[in-house]
Amino acid sequence: MKSQVAAVVIVAAIASFCAHAQRQDSVQGMQSAYGIIDTIIVAGNEKTRDYVIRDEMTLKPGSVATYELMEYDKGRIYSLGLFTRVDIEYYKLDSLRLLYVDVRERWYILPVPIFGFRDGDPKKPFYGAGLLYNNFRGCNQRLSASIVFGYDPSVAFSFFDPLIDREKNLYFSGNLSSSKVRNRSDVEAALTGNFDERHYDINATVGRRLSLYETGGVNLGYHIVDVSLYRQGRTASTSGHDAYLYGTLDYTYDSRDLREYATSGQFASFYITKYGFGDADLNFTRFGADIRHYFPLPLNLSLATRAYGTIVSGSFIPTYARAYLGYGERVRGYFNTVFEGENLAGASVELRYSLLKARTIVFSAIPMPEEFSIWRFGISLALFADAGRTWFRKDVLTFSSFASGYGGGIHFLLPYGYVMRVEYAFNDYFKGQFILDLKTSI
Repeated sequence: MKSQVAAVVIVAAIASFCAHAQRQDSVQGMQSAYGIIDTIIVAGNEKTRDYVIRDEMTLKPGSVATYELMEYDKGRIYSLGLFTRVDIEYYKLDSLRLLYVDVRERWYILPVPIFGFRDGDPKKPFYGAGLLYNNFRGCNQRLSASIVFGYDPSVAFSFFDPLIDREKNLYFSGNLSSSKVRNRSDVEAALTGNFDERHYDINATVGRRLSLYETGGVNLGYHIVDVSLYRQGRTASTSGHDAYLYGTLDYTYDSRDLREYATSGQFASFYITKYGFGDADLNFTRFGADIRHYFPLPLNLSLATRAYGTIVSGSFIPTYARAYLGYGERVRGYFNTVFEGENLAGASVELRYSLLKARTIVFSAIPMPEEFSIWRFGISLALFADAGRTWFRKDVLTFSSFASGYGGGIHFLLPYGYVMRVEYAFNDYFKGQFILDLKTSI
């Protein structure tokens, strides 16, 4: 039974990516065509530059406007994370045919209270504060800073500019962080008790937007790791202190209609990261991929599929660089179970029914600034199946070695792009568990 569930989930997810990619609106578009667009007018953006909105749209002057394409572009504009409301209308005024894009902007400077339980464990509380300056200079640039206390304390600063050079379509990001992380390896904790890792990191990325859907970039960084209790294998060096350069090449394709909860489009991300250059004690390469496909179906149904994984090559892999399920990535049914190894592979399939399509609600009866009175909600029911496995290079990989689970639940699309998932899952031994999680769509 265990191998059958895992095989079905993985094959179903991978098979979807072999299907010919075809936009749903290309089939239905002519049934709801309004006409050719002569000009596009953007309104309501008091701070945001027009090009930030236009660059996310598939519709351009000369395009044929359809209901499907207008709805798709609304999702793309929402996905910028800059607006509480987006409306797109087509008008004919005498001989002029125009597309009218009306937006309402969010509050861009946000103090962010931080509180939660690390890995969903009530024994691991953390708390702190952050400051997010979104849409800096009206160019969708983001500045952020945060400080966290409690379990895994940290301090971080970051900057992102999606279009640092408009002529060449270049983007840039920079990050600086320091954190104290409790060891995540149950194997190491069982041998000597738990220990802490101190991480210090600085990195920068320069990339190019290759098309409406494609980006590619190069990231370079310097990382330091210190362990509080040294044991062979916890660091590459014998001193318990690793310091190394790393570099990443990445490529992303993203045609999703709404990034936080997509119902159509594709997402594919590939990367290669080299850890350690020259005579560094650390010297290995990690390859990773994350591929997702979303199919709109009749009767308010949609199908979401995902396959993802990471593998390594090279020399010894220290404990802190291992791959884990049970922290960031999880298998529902084994939600709180930690699996560790050098490599990781997983897949998910999710059938959704839109109970309440995402809609904008205006709380006009409550006195508050307009930026906070416009909220967006949606509700979906979902059936899902997951499978995943971590392994070391010496292990044999088989379907029967995958952990798998299945179940159902209700998903709430909340304001500011949050998704709350209330689910119940069974693992492949029919043991059930309740799941409450804040997470974007698969």
